[in-house]
Amino acid sequence: MKIYFHLSTVSTVLVFGLLLAACSERPPAMPGSAQLESLGVLARQGGQASAVDQLQAWAERGSPIAQRELALAYEDKAASEKDAAFWLIKAAQGGDKEAAFVLAGAYYNGKLGLGKDPVLAAQWYGKAAAQEDERAALMLSRMAKYGEGMPQDLKQSVAWLQQASAHGSAQAMFLLSNAYGSGDGVAQDLALAHSWLEKSAQGDFPPALQSLALAMDGGSPDAEKNPERSYHLLKEATEERRMHWDKAQ
Repeated sequence: MKIYFHLSTVSTVLVFGLLLAACSERPPAMPGSAQLESLGVLARQGGQASAVDQLQAWAERGSPIAQRELALAYEDKAASEKDAAFWLIKAAQGGDKEAAFVLAGAYYNGKLGLGKDPVLAAQWYGKAAAQEDERAALMLSRMAKYGEGMPQDLKQSVAWLQQASAHGSAQAMFLLSNAYGSGDGVAQDLALAHSWLEKSAQGDFPPALQSLALAMDGGSPDAEKNPERSYHLLKEATEERRMHWDKAQ
């Protein structure tokens, strides 16, 4: 018995078969940022080779987050500094804010075999700050104040402090308070200085807590004397420094 197939039927079967083959060969979907960062934790703290291998695979597929996490996994291994620098640069060029900040720090401190380059450090801090990274804005303020990688400019330094403060940096608020108090790069304004000092203290920044405590104890004409609050502020400053800030520095 002969069986005849219509040409259109054969074509339909072939196309369907090709689609199935394509679907079966399609690479898995890219993991989310939380999953990739969890892999990064396993790679760094757990030292799991499988986590490094997975990050490597996603990094090669072009994920800036995987590239950054892979770079951080290599960061503390002297033999892998070149790999760390390579992937960190790739991630930063891909628009990853954290990678831009870390890369800027590497150029600022001369790590990962990149050599000290304050100009490049300022450029990468600028890219991170443009993505509302308050730490990068704080570093740019320091660099503008002392003329590192850019011309010395106290007004620009204050502008970066204002940006970092707007994004919640308690340290920047404290430095901004000092700037208004002394008139460095901005018109002296003792009321604003005290206001920013209060805001920094609310952010639990130990030097701000301590300075406000001294002001409340009668060390400043701009603050109402309040010995009881001064005592509690000093106590809080000590606790915050011990629990958080000393470990972060």
